Amino acid sequence: MFEGSHTYQNLKNDDYFVVNVCHPIDIAEAVLGDEDDYGYLDWNGKELPYLKDAYKIFVVKINKRKFITKKDNFGESKLMIVEGEIVFEKELNNIIIPYNRADGLLVEMAVIYSRLNNEKIIMKNEDKGAMKKDMEKYFKIIKKVGSKKHIDLAKRFMELIK
Repeated sequence: MFEGSHTYQNLKNDDYFVVNVCHPIDIAEAVLGDEDDYGYLDWNGKELPYLKDAYKIFVVKINKRKFITKKDNFGESKLMIVEGEIVFEKELNNIIIPYNRADGLLVEMAVIYSRLNNEKIIMKNEDKGAMKKDMEKYFKIIKKVGSKKHIDLAKRFMELIK
């Protein structure tokens, strides 16, 4: 997990977290904001948020945190690696939506968007430009193979990176 993300702060401060097994559109929407429909699970006196639309959730107890500094073409970034064990699991929704090409591209757009908007990740302008071009390429494909929901979400990413 990269420093500067909301998830990084949660994992740094809490001993438990929830893994949501969900549709890729839910992942991409979560990157844009906390507007998702959350439920809360009371676990050891702590309210753990989870996505109500998730297929399944896992509560994980963190056993170990490792902090490292990664150097790559984007510069130097601080990362946290966590090891944990599943202490609870629950199936929420038995209706699984098939995965398609637009789903994967939306997740890629979400990853790129989160990197471009993370103030802790410093990168060269040419790398930023290349990432934006990748997003433009993914958007073109999503317009061909995605649903209206895919296209609308991809448009939001494109508007936010300008």
